[in-house]
Amino acid sequence: MQIAMMNRRSTSALIFSLVAASAGCGESEEGYVDFENTKLAPTQQQPDAPSQNAQPATTETTEPPAVTPVSAASEAESSRVQQAISESATQPAVPVTPPILTSAHTGLQGPADVPVVENSVAGETRKIELLIPEKRLRKERGTSAVRVSFDDIDLLKVLNMEPVPVNAVEYFPEWLKALDGKPVRIRGYMYPTFESTGLKSFAFVRDTGICCFQRKPKIYDIIGITMAEGVTADYMELRPFDVEGIFHIDPQVDANDLSRLYHIDNARVLE
Repeated sequence: MQIAMMNRRSTSALIFSLVAASAGCGESEEGYVDFENTKLAPTQQQPDAPSQNAQPATTETTEPPAVTPVSAASEAESSRVQQAISESATQPAVPVTPPILTSAHTGLQGPADVPVVENSVAGETRKIELLIPEKRLRKERGTSAVRVSFDDIDLLKVLNMEPVPVNAVEYFPEWLKALDGKPVRIRGYMYPTFESTGLKSFAFVRDTGICCFQRKPKIYDIIGITMAEGVTADYMELRPFDVEGIFHIDPQVDANDLSRLYHIDNARVLE
C-alpha cells in the first residue's frame, strides 16, 4: 500500500512539472518576449508587399480656367478708336475766325478782338540802323512803374526798321531790352472787342485810326493786355486811358511773320 501511494505522488509531481513548463513557454529569463516563437494577432498582420505590376496612383490636377479671347469685333472697334485718337492728335487745329465788327464812326469793318497786322512794304526795304542808342525813362509818382509811350517802342523810329523781321529783338538797344519784365505805365486805346464787359484780356493800340479800322497797325503799334488775377475791364470806345502792368518783349511767329511782339500782364486799367 505504501508503494501505491508513492507511485501516486510521483505521478502527481510529474504532472505538476509538465504543467509548469507549459505555462512558461516563450518567456525568457529576463521577462522579454521571444518574437521568434510569437505569432502576430490577426489585427497585427503586416500588409502585403505591393505587386510589381501595380500601377502608381493617379494624382488629379486642376486645370486653370480658360481665358476667353477678345472677339474680333472688339479688337476692330478698339483699333478704330485708337486710330481716331491718333489722327485727331496729328491734325492741326482749325483757326477760329473772329467775328466782324462795323465801326459806328467810319462805317468800316474789321475783326473783333485782334487787329490784322500790316507788315508789307510799299517801297524799298529800309536798312536797319540804331537811331536812338540811349534813352532815359522817368518813373511815375507813387508807383514803381516807368512812363512809356508808343513812340518809345516804335521800331521805325528807334531802329529805322521797315518791315519788321522775325528776329527784330536781336537789334534792340539795351535800354529797350531793359524794359522786359519791368512795370510800366502806357497810354493808348482799347481795340474793339466782341464782349463789352468782364474783359480779362484785350488788344491795346496806339491810336483811334486802328480802332476805327482806318488803317492796319504795325506789330509795334499793338500791346496784348492780360488783366491781373480777379480783375476785369469794360470796353471803352475811342477813349484814351492808361494801363499799368509788367511789360514783356514776347515775340511770337505765325507763318513767317510776327503775330505778337509786346505784352503786358498783371495789368490794371487806370481811368
